[in-house]
Amino acid sequence: MRGDGSISVAAAPATSHAPRVMSVVAAADEEPEVCSLFLEAPSWRAPARDEMVSRLESDEFDVLVIGGGAVGAGVAMDAATRGLKVALVEKNDFASGTSSRSTKLIHGGLRYLAQAFQKQLPPRSLLDVVRNLRFEPEYLRIVAADLSERSSMLESAPFMATPLPMMVPLYRWWEVPLFTVVGLMYDLIAGKRRAVPPSRVISADEALFAFPALRERSSGGDDSPLIGALVVHDGQQNDARMCMHVVLTAIEAGATCANYASVEGLLREGGDDGTSGDGKLCGARVRDTRAGRSIDVRAKQVINACGVFSDAVRDMAQPGVRPIMVPSYGTHLVLPEYPSARGTGLVWFTNDGRVLYLLPWEGSTMAGTTDAPGPISFEPQATAEEVDFILGECNRLVRKPLSPEDVTSAWAGIRPLVADPNAPPGDTKALSREHVVETLPSGLVTVAGGKWTTYRKMAQDAVDAAVAANQQLSHASPCRTEGLQLVGCDREGAVCGDDYDRITTTLRDDYQIDRDVARHLRYMARTLWASPNWHRQSRTASCTTALAEAASGGCIPAARHSPPRLRLPAGMSLRRRRWTCSPTARASRSWTRRRRARRCHWCCRS
Repeated sequence: MRGDGSISVAAAPATSHAPRVMSVVAAADEEPEVCSLFLEAPSWRAPARDEMVSRLESDEFDVLVIGGGAVGAGVAMDAATRGLKVALVEKNDFASGTSSRSTKLIHGGLRYLAQAFQKQLPPRSLLDVVRNLRFEPEYLRIVAADLSERSSMLESAPFMATPLPMMVPLYRWWEVPLFTVVGLMYDLIAGKRRAVPPSRVISADEALFAFPALRERSSGGDDSPLIGALVVHDGQQNDARMCMHVVLTAIEAGATCANYASVEGLLREGGDDGTSGDGKLCGARVRDTRAGRSIDVRAKQVINACGVFSDAVRDMAQPGVRPIMVPSYGTHLVLPEYPSARGTGLVWFTNDGRVLYLLPWEGSTMAGTTDAPGPISFEPQATAEEVDFILGECNRLVRKPLSPEDVTSAWAGIRPLVADPNAPPGDTKALSREHVVETLPSGLVTVAGGKWTTYRKMAQDAVDAAVAANQQLSHASPCRTEGLQLVGCDREGAVCGDDYDRITTTLRDDYQIDRDVARHLRYMARTLWASPNWHRQSRTASCTTALAEAASGGCIPAARHSPPRLRLPAGMSLRRRRWTCSPTARASRSWTRRRRARRCHWCCRS
């Protein structure tokens, strides 16, 4: 370790059958070696960007994907796993647009479920519920599809996508039976592949314990007391990192992916220079902004997955084509941690029918989001009006009022909504989040709309449309991304089991490493060591030993105090490597004990 606190790491050459020796060596001041780790070398490593660009210039591809966000990365992964030769180009960083500016949720859509039975949201009274009753099965179909994809995403990257409890506060007596039915329907539509704990209605005391910042009385004119809350579970993810892992999974499957490669024009058959002519598209002219030169990327099929910028590519393929994208700004705020200090989020309907979230995120609280029309921009900015709107809605439910001084940061993302000819002008709430797949006469396939949760299904539909429209892709196999785990998952079960995180528990109990440090080590180990073809002889013991040596040797700060050994809470039993509720806990009248039992059953990963 150097005087400035940095660490020098030396790596010896490794072959595919020999372990790599990683040593933290002494700096120029001749300090002794800090620690030595003997770790298995991954047998696969992503190629360098220069190699990717060289492939773009020299090879001919089956599919060229334009756009490196969630959907574009998903299309590349889907096509590559089908056996197609795929290229992906992105103008900026991967996930630099909307894919890294989301609400970080993997959800089915409570608002769609409510809209299936209510004309107007939110209802003000029981009479409003009866008066606005309707049945729109189309919304239920959307919720069912989204919940299915929620399960797929949680299973594809369990080290990064985890269940998150969220509460809907209830201040009126008639809301209790109403939202009980809502929670039951939400779970029923999800079916057996729910992948998260079931929904339930809790008392006011338990709601205040889970979310201490919640108001005990409503801020409306009726001043109603808090009766309880509906607890629903959805998924939470690191969106930018998730997109990067999808890109890596596509590269692992054989795709060629390059960022900072912007499309200057589309290539056509029959044109003298390839950029003009009436023939089918056969690629794109791409500019490598790092090297400052343009290259021609040849491909049998071009797929447009540029999100809100899709119309620009569509206009290249067919000048004058009618735009289909309607941008909608979604603003998010980062606030202090205290509103969600106990790991539970809050979700509620605003006065104008929107849905707002107050969620724990990276040691802070994230509030959002909004629906506001705005121009298409590479750098959307959060407006003062939207910030004030979010703070005002949060102050309806939190005990301590939030002010602009509490806002640590703010960002805005542009949702890629698809225009609905029956929607009122400028009303983005009426626009569907469903995706569309369009095939132009030139052969360009455009996939647009949707949301993060449905990126895999959107990619599948886009590749299916491309294969159906292009006979040259007839050798493609059926979709294989259903159930596919991303790069970074413990695919062989060598690091952690399905229900119990042995790494973190061993580090805490046997090596007295602080919980947060142990979780960070496990979090990084899954990415760095759990590679797709990791040697099978590597086991949990070697991983934990190496991590513990790294912590104790100075690579990371070791724990100052030894945490207590892991013990089963009262009324708990350990059965088949999973904590389950014993009869004592089930019969207990203490809701705190039952809550601990449920938490251990569903969320024991540390």
